[in-house]
Amino acid sequence: SHNPPASDLLDLCDRMGFVVWNEAFDKWDGTAGRHDGQPPLEEFGEKQICNFVMRDRNHPSVVVWSIGNEISNESPSNKEGKSGPKVAMMRNFVLKYDPTRPVGMGCFIPETANRPILDALDLTGWNYLRRYSIYRQRYPHKPIVYSESASALSTRGFYEVPLAAFKTDYSDQRQVCSYDLNAAPWADIPDVEFALMEKDRFVAGEFVWTGFDYLGEPTPFDQEARSSYFGIVDLCGIPKDRFYLYRSYWRPEATTVHILPHWNWPDRIGKNVPVFVYTNGDEAELFLNGKSLGRRIKGQRPARPENYASGAAVSVSSEQENNPAKAMLDGDSGTRWCASSGAVEQWIQLDLGQVVPIQCLTLEFEREAKYYGYSIGASKDGQNWTQIVSKAASDQPRRYGPKEVFHSVNIEGRYLRMEFNELRGGSWASICRFGAYPQEVESDYYAQTYDYRLRWNDVVYEPGELKAAAYKNGRKIGEAIMRTAGKPAQIRLTPDRRELKASGEDLSYILIEALDEQGTVCPLADALIHFEIDGPAEIAGVGNGNPLSLEPFQADYRKLFFGKAMLILRSREGQTGSVQIRAHGQDLRDGKVTIKVSK
Repeated sequence: SHNPPASDLLDLCDRMGFVVWNEAFDKWDGTAGRHDGQPPLEEFGEKQICNFVMRDRNHPSVVVWSIGNEISNESPSNKEGKSGPKVAMMRNFVLKYDPTRPVGMGCFIPETANRPILDALDLTGWNYLRRYSIYRQRYPHKPIVYSESASALSTRGFYEVPLAAFKTDYSDQRQVCSYDLNAAPWADIPDVEFALMEKDRFVAGEFVWTGFDYLGEPTPFDQEARSSYFGIVDLCGIPKDRFYLYRSYWRPEATTVHILPHWNWPDRIGKNVPVFVYTNGDEAELFLNGKSLGRRIKGQRPARPENYASGAAVSVSSEQENNPAKAMLDGDSGTRWCASSGAVEQWIQLDLGQVVPIQCLTLEFEREAKYYGYSIGASKDGQNWTQIVSKAASDQPRRYGPKEVFHSVNIEGRYLRMEFNELRGGSWASICRFGAYPQEVESDYYAQTYDYRLRWNDVVYEPGELKAAAYKNGRKIGEAIMRTAGKPAQIRLTPDRRELKASGEDLSYILIEALDEQGTVCPLADALIHFEIDGPAEIAGVGNGNPLSLEPFQADYRKLFFGKAMLILRSREGQTGSVQIRAHGQDLRDGKVTIKVSK
């Protein structure tokens, strides 16, 4: 969280075997409580670091001290930014009170490594997008930690079809699809980070942003939501699907077999609903109502359909000598076509050689796709044209927008003509890759998902039972079942602890679920549930993990969110005995559970 943690957290880390990157500040400016350069950094820094280090230095879990996170560099317009002397000063404050541990900081500007700003540090942390590459070249013998990774996004229990076309292809429902294909614009999905850590073995490891959802920073719906979408578990501690993806990779010795999505899709009978399986196994077989849908093996990626554009004849309005038109058809993101000037009125035309059915057009631009406005037409004879795509230029997203665009079309044609009508941000008309396909295609960005999860992309939905049987080294290790739920009929209460101490601080997290008559969890249930407590305990809080919810956390009721909610029960100091918890909702049989409170 970029601030000193509660001592209780460090006590738990000591006890449970977690190692801690212990960070003093998030920035050195107003975020840290300094305004207009006051108090002076030297005075302020030593005071805070003294208190911080002396408080925590006897915790064996602390392995690194960090003097700050994402602090901009000093410049004429930013006198409070970091410089070599300031970094050395802050490090020396740490060593004054604990000379036994290394000192680092969280960094985010790659070019900083080209200057002597970081020389004094024993190691560095770097946040996202392999920004440590320059530092690695300049300081090959100094350790590197991936101090923020992923910033993947999802809402527990929320799924949408079709799948995201690119990582910032967010739902218009103000929730983020739990197929785990979305990330923040500046970040990546887990699979991309897994592959990066395997490749860059010199990196000590990754700190995922974040373990839990939290209040604030609700990217990508900053104006609508109250809590974040980043967590591996939701705001009240219920695991998201992503929890099982991380477990399957980080704990290969622990059996994990997890199916997604839920199997209640009444509006998609006979239509496609992709199915993913997260497992520590290396392969799995999927069954729908007893019929095998085939095996998938990690590392086996599906073949892409033919790209009609790869062999097309191409003409353009203009081209640079070193960036010719044919470069956009070679399938290489490292080459490109670029117009000979920044004039807007540029065009390209492809002759595919014969009339073919086209379902999908893909474009990868030199810069972010938002900067380009254009239209695309198709023709069978080169004379009569039908407009099939129209895209306006935009300023959104504000940062780190995708370079790729995917257009679903349904046309037969031999000729394709693209005409630019707006260029923003100083862009010139420039395309790295152009594709025309007979069916929908997936971005190359998602290729690595096939190495870490098992995917059945074309499952024709029918109600019933979905079962996955997972295997490792040819041996079956487990299976998981997902069933279509009927109408919600009852409430189930599942406490994580059935015995509490009468300390006034001991808690039991009680999972609330709606079930049908057969005991299947109802994944779309949203009933309002009321709680009654009888005995020496009280409600400490309620939640359901919905980032959009404005319901109070202190209440005796909560709506279910995708079939689940959480009740947190707290013991009363000095009072012992049995606690009866009752949950009731309209047209649902009550849920009941007993908790014992003792001295």
